[in-house]
Amino acid sequence: MSERVVHIANGKIANPAVIRKQFDELRDGMYLVKVSPRKVRSLSQNAYYWGVICGMVKDGLRDAGYDAVVTDEDAHEVMKHLFLKKEIVNKNTDERIPSTRSTTELTTFEFSEYIEQIISWAAQYLNIVIPYPNEY
Repeated sequence: MSERVVHIANGKIANPAVIRKQFDELRDGMYLVKVSPRKVRSLSQNAYYWGVICGMVKDGLRDAGYDAVVTDEDAHEVMKHLFLKKEIVNKNTDERIPSTRSTTELTTFEFSEYIEQIISWAAQYLNIVIPYPNEY
């Protein structure tokens, strides 16, 4: 069984059918179920991302010839496409629809990894050096 985010609202599981289905698919046996609060990206990570990274990547993409990248949001969409790919799979037909994860879903650790990927990519492909949070 994979990890699953469970939303609790008013003391009740907000998506019980999804959770029930996960358990219904398990074979007989013993399983460890771990419950812990999920730490989503921090406000400082988000401020750094939107205040520094998106603007620099936008400018770098425009300098590289991507004239359609006009806003920080455009740069954000490019970065999600590059580093946060996922597929939505039809369980009946195995049809796959490409999609991207939302940065709002990322944990602090996942968001840090995402930022690292962007910094490395920007240096290699856009020839820009994005300062780390403690450097700007």
